[in-house]
Amino acid sequence: MCSSPLVGRERERRLLRTAATPGTVTLLAGAAGTGKTRLVRELHDLPGTTVLTGHCPPGAEPFPFAPLIEALRRAPIPGGLNPLCGALRTLLPEHADRLPPAPEPASDPASGHHRLYRALTELLDALGPAVLVLEDVHWADPATRDLLAYLTPRLPAHLALILTYRPEDLPRSFPVAALAARTPPGTGHHELTLGPLTPRDLLALAEHALPGGAPTLEDARRLHTWTGGLPLAAVETLHHLTAPGEDTAPAPRIPDRPPVPPSLRDWLLDRLHALDGDARRLVRAACVLDGPATEPLLAHVAELTPARADKALSRACRSGLLTPTAPATLAPATPLLAHVCHTSLPHGKRRRLHRVALAALALSAEPPHDRLAHHAREAGLLDEWTDHAERAADQALEQGEDSAAVVLLRDALTRPDLTSRRRRDLALKLGRAALTGISAEHTIAQLRDVLATPGLPATERGELRMELGLLLLNQAAQNRTARGELVRAASELAERPDLAARAMCALAVPRSTPDSVDTHRRWMEQALAAAHRSHDTTVAHTVAVNHATLLAQIGDPAAWKVELPAPGTHHDPPTPDSLARRREFSRGSLNLADAAVMLGHYDRADGHLDDAAAWSGPDDAPYIHESVRALRLTLDWARGRWQGLAEEVDRHRESPRLAHLHSVTAELGLLRAALALAQGDPGLARTLLVRIRPEPRDTPDGLAEADPQAPPPDYTVPVRAFAAGLLARVATAQGDPARAWEHVEDLVSLIAAKGIWVWAADLLPGMEALLECGRGAIARDLCTRLRAGLRDTDAPAAATSLLRFEAALARHGGRHDRALLLYAEAEDAYRAMPRPYDAAQVREASARVHFACPRGEGTELGVTALRAALEEYTGLGATWDAARVRRLLRSHGVTTATAAGRPHHDRRLSPREGEIADLAARGHTNREIAALLHLSPRTVETHVANALSKLGLRSRRDLTPPPG
Repeated sequence: MCSSPLVGRERERRLLRTAATPGTVTLLAGAAGTGKTRLVRELHDLPGTTVLTGHCPPGAEPFPFAPLIEALRRAPIPGGLNPLCGALRTLLPEHADRLPPAPEPASDPASGHHRLYRALTELLDALGPAVLVLEDVHWADPATRDLLAYLTPRLPAHLALILTYRPEDLPRSFPVAALAARTPPGTGHHELTLGPLTPRDLLALAEHALPGGAPTLEDARRLHTWTGGLPLAAVETLHHLTAPGEDTAPAPRIPDRPPVPPSLRDWLLDRLHALDGDARRLVRAACVLDGPATEPLLAHVAELTPARADKALSRACRSGLLTPTAPATLAPATPLLAHVCHTSLPHGKRRRLHRVALAALALSAEPPHDRLAHHAREAGLLDEWTDHAERAADQALEQGEDSAAVVLLRDALTRPDLTSRRRRDLALKLGRAALTGISAEHTIAQLRDVLATPGLPATERGELRMELGLLLLNQAAQNRTARGELVRAASELAERPDLAARAMCALAVPRSTPDSVDTHRRWMEQALAAAHRSHDTTVAHTVAVNHATLLAQIGDPAAWKVELPAPGTHHDPPTPDSLARRREFSRGSLNLADAAVMLGHYDRADGHLDDAAAWSGPDDAPYIHESVRALRLTLDWARGRWQGLAEEVDRHRESPRLAHLHSVTAELGLLRAALALAQGDPGLARTLLVRIRPEPRDTPDGLAEADPQAPPPDYTVPVRAFAAGLLARVATAQGDPARAWEHVEDLVSLIAAKGIWVWAADLLPGMEALLECGRGAIARDLCTRLRAGLRDTDAPAAATSLLRFEAALARHGGRHDRALLLYAEAEDAYRAMPRPYDAAQVREASARVHFACPRGEGTELGVTALRAALEEYTGLGATWDAARVRRLLRSHGVTTATAAGRPHHDRRLSPREGEIADLAARGHTNREIAALLHLSPRTVETHVANALSKLGLRSRRDLTPPPG
C-alpha cells in the first residue's frame, strides 16, 4: 500500500495531537481503510515526546503482549529502573543489558501475571513523557486485553495511551470503549471516529497524485462514488492511475470505473474471505444483483433459508461490506467492492447466480427491465437480454431518459447474431435516442453498419438514413456529409411525410454547405407542407422549431414571432407527448439563444438560455445542457466579464463529457483562444485556432491520433468565422495584411454565395486588411455587398461591423470627419449590446483617425481616446491590446505606467528591457514577445542581449521571473 498526504483530517489531527498529552487515554475508531494508521503517524514529530507504536497482528494463534513487545523493542531504555522491571527480561531479551536482574520466580501464575503488569507499567512510566500507540486492538490477544484493563485505571502520569480499532471487527467480549470509563478522576479520555472523505478531500488527493492531469471536482466525485470516500481505496486507485506503463500520454483523468490495482483487489477479497460462509454468500449475491435488494431477494439468490440469511445478514452488515440503502433494501458498500467481488467469482458460479437473479426479478410486479437485461446477458441468455434491453430502452424513452436508452440499445446491438429486422428496429430507436446525447461516434458507426444490410425497403432505409444524417449534423459536426444523407433520406421517405418533414426541416437550417438562403427557404416550405400532410403534431413542433432557427440564423426579425411548442408545467405528468414537447421547446430555445448570441441580442439570448436550461438536465438532454453552459460563457466573453473566465472555460473544455461533442468543444476552444490572444498569449491562441481552422501547413493537435477514417469536424460558419477573424487579427499585428485577408477570403465567398451576411460580423479584421494590401476597390465592393445583404435584417453585431468597415474605408479615403462619426456610432452600438472589448477597439481606431488629421489638429483628441481605450483594455485584462496602445502613445511622446503587478526585473534595466526580461524569464520565445509587445523579433533579441549583459548572466535560462 502506498502513502499520501493527509487530507480531510485536519480537525481529527488537531484533536489527536491535543489529546496526546501525558495522563490521557484516546480511543480512535474507524472502519478498515479509513486512515487510522496514517493519522497517528502525525504524532511522530511531537517535540520532546517518545512515541511508541505497536500493532496487534491478526491470526487465530494468540501471541501474548505482541503490540507491547513491538512498541518497546526499539525504546530508549533508561537506567536506574525499578527492580520489578527485571521481570521483563524474557519478553524483551534485546534489552537484557539495560534491565535489572530477573526476580525470583512467582509462586503462582496469577502472581506472575500481576508482576508483569506492574513491571510494564513501571517501564512505561520511566520512558515518559511518552505516547503509547497500540493499533488494531480489535485483534488484541487475551494477555494484552488484560494488561489494558490493568493499565488504564493506573495510567502513569507521564504516559498518553492511544488505542485504534475497527468497530466492525471488535469482539463482543472486549468492549474497548469501556476502558475509558475505568480511568480515575483527573485522567483525560477522548474518543475519535474516522468516517469517509468528501469529494473535495479526494480532489486534494487527486491533485497531489495526478499533477499533470489537472483533475476536477467532477473527477473527484466519480472517485468518491467508486470508492465510497474510503481513503485507502482512493489512494491506491490514484496511485495505480499514475503507474508507468506503455502509454506515455499525460496522466489520465479519473474514469467512472477506474482499473483496480492488485493490492486493493486482494485487500478487499481478504475482507470478504474473513466472513463466514453464509455471510460471504450474501455479500456475493448482493454484488451479483449490483443494486438495492430486499432481504428476501438476497436470501433467495444466496440460496439461504430465511433463518440462516437473517443471522448472516447481521454479520455481513457489521463487517461493513453490506450497507442499508433504504429501510428495506441493502447493497454492496461501494461499486468498487461489487466489481471486485463479481469478477472474482468463477465463471460457472457467476452465471448460475445471474440466472437465479433473473428468475427472481422477473416475478416483480413491475419488472426492472434494465436490470433483467444485465442479468440475462451475464447469464448467457441472449434472446432474453435483447428483449429486456429493448423494453428498458422504451421505458427510458417514455420517461425522457434518452441517455439511458442509448446505453441499453448500443449494448444490445453488440450482439453478433441479431436478425436483420431486429438490428434495424434497435438501430432506429438508437438513432432517435442519441440525438440529445453527447457521444454519437459509436451510434453513427452502428447506423452505417445497418444501412449496409442488403434488401432494406426504401422507407426503412430512409428512416435509418435520416437518423444518421441528424446525428452527423448535430453531434458530429459533419455538415457536408450530413447534407448528402438527408437529401437521400428525403427522397426515400416520399411515402412517409411525417419522416420526410424531419429530414427536410433539417436541410432548411443553414450550415456550411454551399446551399443558398433561397434553397434553405425552399426546403422549409417543403417541410411545412409535409408536416401539414402528416397531421402529426409532434412533427409540426419539430418543423416549427427549425423554422424559427432558420429565420434567426439569417437575421429575419420574424424568427422571434414563431411560436415554439408549449412545454407545459413542471407539475405535468411525463407522458410521451409532454416529454416530446419539452424536448422540442428546449431545442428551439437553445437554437434561438445560439442565434441571438451570434446576432448580438444578448438580453434575448439570456431569456432563451433560461428556458432551455429549465427544461433540460445534464442526464436527460446532455447535449442541450452542455451547449447552454458554453453559450453562457460566450456571453461572459462578449460582455467583458473576464475575471476567472479562462479557468472556467478550461474546466469545461477539458471535461470528459465533451470528448465527443465537437461543436461545444469548438466554441469553448474559440473562447479560450480569444482570451489567450487578448491576455497576451498569441502562441496559445494560434495553437487553439488551427484546430478549428487549420491552415494548409498546420496539423491541428490531436488529429494525428484520431481515427483516419473519420472526417474532421465541419464546424458551422459562425464558429469558423470567429476563428478566422482572430487569426486575421494576429496576422495584422504581425504586419501581414495579405495573410489576414487569406484567413477570411474563403468564408467571405461562402457567405456571399449563401447570401447570409449576418454571419460576416467576425470577419471584419480580414476585410479591413484589404485596405492595407492596396485592394481598396475590392474592399469597397465588399462593403457595398455587406450593406445590401444586411438590409431588412435584425443583426446588431453585423450591422455594427458594417459601421466599422465603412469607417475604415472613410479613414483610408481621407474623410476623417465621416470616419469619426461612423466610429462613434459603432462604439455606441457596442456599448448598448454590451461588448466593451469591441467598444475599446473602436475607440482605439478613432484615435488613429484623430492622429491622421492634417497639421496635428487631432493629436490631443487622439491621446485622450487612446488613454480611454487603454483604461478599458487594462480593466478587462487585455494586456496584448494595452501593450499596442502604450506603444502608440509612446510614439506620440506620451509615457504610461506599466500594468499593475508587473514589476521590472531589475533596477539596472531600462523599463523596456525589464518588461522583455520578465517575459523571457516566463518562458516566452523572442517571436512570442515580439507579437505580444508589437515589436520586431530583432528588437526583442537586442533587448534580451542587453538585459543579460547588464545582469551578468550567460543565458536566458538564468533569468528568474519576478514575484507574483
